[in-house]
Amino acid sequence: MNQRTILDELDSKITLVLDKYEALKEENRQLKESIALNRETEAELRKEILKLREEQELRELEIEDIAQRINQVLGEHSDFQISA
Repeated sequence: MNQRTILDELDSKITLVLDKYEALKEENRQLKESIALNRETEAELRKEILKLREEQELRELEIEDIAQRINQVLGEHSDFQISA
């Protein structure tokens, strides 16, 4: 009888360990998926940031060009200057 109780206890412990293993395995799978999704999101955001920076640089160049044109026009008519 005592041996049977010990075997039942061992079986319960093994089952518990296997259940914990399966739970950790599933958690690990979910974390891997989350990391992959986060990496994709990060890559998309980096592309968007780069695009926005390029757009900002173009706007700044356009503003500089407009300021130079205004200065040229005003320079032809007076000594007044605008700085960008």
